[in-house]
Amino acid sequence: MDSPQSLKRQLELARFDRALAAAESLAEHRALLTTTELARLNSIITGKTNETDPWRRETITITLPSGKMETLALIVDPVITAREKLHKATELAESGGPVDAAVDIYVALILSHVFKDANRRTAALASHYFLKRYGAAISGLSLHELGLGDLRQVGQVESLRKTFQEMAQFAEKQTRHE
Repeated sequence: MDSPQSLKRQLELARFDRALAAAESLAEHRALLTTTELARLNSIITGKTNETDPWRRETITITLPSGKMETLALIVDPVITAREKLHKATELAESGGPVDAAVDIYVALILSHVFKDANRRTAALASHYFLKRYGAAISGLSLHELGLGDLRQVGQVESLRKTFQEMAQFAEKQTRHE
């Protein structure tokens, strides 16, 4: 018999898989990833309906991967914050840097914590969107499973960037061999 934790994990993966298909569809149809679409992806992941506002508009205390607790400041308008992050990532991708765009949006969404829940998973989907749309096909599930340190620590973002670059190079080699 499956444990409650195991069932919860299965549900999380099923929701992520559904949201991943939606993100891939956006990328394949060359549609822009907007804040509306980002919120929809977050709603799919969390299983909350579209009537529920997914955006974080209050101070929140989170537990970092290191176990350290951190209180994040109030976000006056998380939609504008997310829009700015998406715009910057789009500019990076359009100028030939899909991996940099993917890392940038991943880090920006996690650190700004614009959603009430599922920020890391939503960041993984946004990263996958940019990689897929701009031709650097890294598995969305591998982004979901990516081990993550505390991105606030010195060197963690560069380590993450290196990991993304290695994953993109591996994916490119796999594609050439098929």
